[in-house]
Amino acid sequence: MQIVFEQLLSTARSWAEKAQAGGWLTSGDVHALNEVDVRTPAALFEAGTHRPLVAAFFGGTGVGKSTLLNRLAGQSIARTGVERPTSREVSLYLHDSVKIQHLPKDFPTDRVRTAYHHDDRRRQILWIDMPDIDSTELSNRQLVLDWLPHIDVLIYVVSPERYRDDKGWRLLQAHGGEHGWLFVMNQWDRGHPAQLEDFAKLLTKAGFRNPILVRTDSREIEGERKPDDFETLEAILQDMADRHVIHQLELRAETLRLDALRKALNDCLEKLGNRDGYLGLEPNWSTIWRETLEDLMKGLEWPIREVAHAFVTHEASVLRRRIDLTKAPDEKPRSEKTRPESILWDEWAESRYRDAQDRLIVDAGERGLAVIPLKARLDALAGGVGRTVLAEGQRSLRLALAHPGNALQRFFLKLSGFLSVLLPLIAIGWVSYRVVKGYYESALYHLAYLGTDFAIHSALLIVLSWLLPYFLYRKLKPSAERTAIKGLRDGIASALDLSGERVAEQLREMEKERRVLIEEGRRIASLSAPAETPAAVQGSKLLERVLPASARTREKTAG
Repeated sequence: MQIVFEQLLSTARSWAEKAQAGGWLTSGDVHALNEVDVRTPAALFEAGTHRPLVAAFFGGTGVGKSTLLNRLAGQSIARTGVERPTSREVSLYLHDSVKIQHLPKDFPTDRVRTAYHHDDRRRQILWIDMPDIDSTELSNRQLVLDWLPHIDVLIYVVSPERYRDDKGWRLLQAHGGEHGWLFVMNQWDRGHPAQLEDFAKLLTKAGFRNPILVRTDSREIEGERKPDDFETLEAILQDMADRHVIHQLELRAETLRLDALRKALNDCLEKLGNRDGYLGLEPNWSTIWRETLEDLMKGLEWPIREVAHAFVTHEASVLRRRIDLTKAPDEKPRSEKTRPESILWDEWAESRYRDAQDRLIVDAGERGLAVIPLKARLDALAGGVGRTVLAEGQRSLRLALAHPGNALQRFFLKLSGFLSVLLPLIAIGWVSYRVVKGYYESALYHLAYLGTDFAIHSALLIVLSWLLPYFLYRKLKPSAERTAIKGLRDGIASALDLSGERVAEQLREMEKERRVLIEEGRRIASLSAPAETPAAVQGSKLLERVLPASARTREKTAG
């Protein structure tokens, strides 16, 4: 089970690392997942072998942990005094048949002391004497926290004078929700029943429902000891050392770890956004871009007219070069004033485009979507908008000049040009016919030849037959400058439409990636459902009392 959990956790962390590398999650989002601990008490021993119950003594300075341990062990295995070894190190006390196989990685082994005993009656328990939890040395506290995942039951020892000093056991409670708890008021010879009741109330308020709280008097001289609950404590520990109970504790710990893993994964999945995701941004982007496009076209109208005029009239060759994007990359660099961006795509246009992108990014952030990958993609698009506008504007300008006007206008233009040639030819032909016919008739019948009126009328006919279609041709012929303006305007509008559509495409692509990431995360989270629910924990009176109420609640939720 441990190996399966490690593999599952490794898969979940790999998924989170990939999401973090892509900017979908931050280090804060995956912090809880990285904090999920794979260490267990069983990890200290060889896999497949029966292991003892790992019981650890915690408490403040001077509460008598060592004397209590000696009494439980039946011999002086822990040294007592003002300067105990356990004030700076962890001491292990176990049967000589039990071997520790695996200490935690990077663990300071020089701060671990191991002592063996030969009492077979206590073979099923591995005792750990921990440093004083109220030590001022931070290294001692870290040593305690490093060992917590390897402990089955925490035996928290207090004294009548110091039982209200709850910093220690609250620290353990914050970091040790997977463990069983036993509370011991030691040095009972100096205690009072009211103190025991008060301590029990404190524990109940802290979430321990009906906690196991015993009294002990561990003075060396047995005859001087005050009646206490030492035999009850021994019986409880022996019951907890039962193979079945240890298995139930392992199942419960595994359930809580899977619950923590699943919760961390679900928290990460929530950070990836809501159901609509980036597709929900498309309507907003459409509105934003429509407003921005209108402003850009109005603001670019004057540059469009200036560039079109210069291009058509050839009055400013520099301006023509400004919109020429066909120059070789190694051409001599142009000054800022002659760069294409300084004409049709200046700082104002760039700023206006960036403002639209910023509005989209803010909208994404308000919807709880990842903005880092979105900003990276938008920045990449923004870098090429200026050149796209210029290239498309130049292409449309040249096409417009090559094919001025619309199809109907070009048809009537060709027709009027054709008629301006055909009609004069017809008129000249008709006049010539009349001249030849008149000459023939005058010679045949001795009539008068063509007069002045005929000559004037014929000339007027020929002129009018040419002038009327020519006038229409001139009127129908588009202005080169207006054609250039329209071509530039249409090209820039087309380029801006394309830029807006590219943003929408990126939103759709990001939504696809987000959904793939979510599906993968959900699949991993579904695998974290515990294979076996430790129902026996709820049925055991002993385990129900040693487990914190908060831990049992999480366990029921996980099940």
